[in-house]
Amino acid sequence: MPMGKDVVVIGGSLVGLELAEFLAERGRRVTLLHEQQLGLPLAMPRRWTAVRNATEHGVEIHRNVSVTRITESGVEWTEGEQIHFAPADMVVHADGTTSAAPLADELREAGFSVDVVSDAGEVNYIHGAIHSSWKATVDL
Repeated sequence: MPMGKDVVVIGGSLVGLELAEFLAERGRRVTLLHEQQLGLPLAMPRRWTAVRNATEHGVEIHRNVSVTRITESGVEWTEGEQIHFAPADMVVHADGTTSAAPLADELREAGFSVDVVSDAGEVNYIHGAIHSSWKATVDL
């Protein structure tokens, strides 16, 4: 991968957790920073699995933090009253997932019937993607 060894991922939702694990599996030193509880809005079993997988691959996780500065050499954050710093060749902001289907909107405006499935219609991760795809096919 064309990036340095030290990566800071800001955001501990499913996207941030899986990205951190993916990078750590490929030999990167990954620090994950999140402002609140990890893995929301995932159900507990999936959340626990995502956190466990990330830590098993060596991801250094910090919860309940506030990122204060991103510099050329890394990221600074506060955890309680303490200031911390992690070196970073690359910083990825992976917080917040939204749905969007602008092409579907344009097609509807042009008079076409359109079904939007998966996270393009509503963020529901894999279970929602499977359900919305199934619903679109049985409603034909």
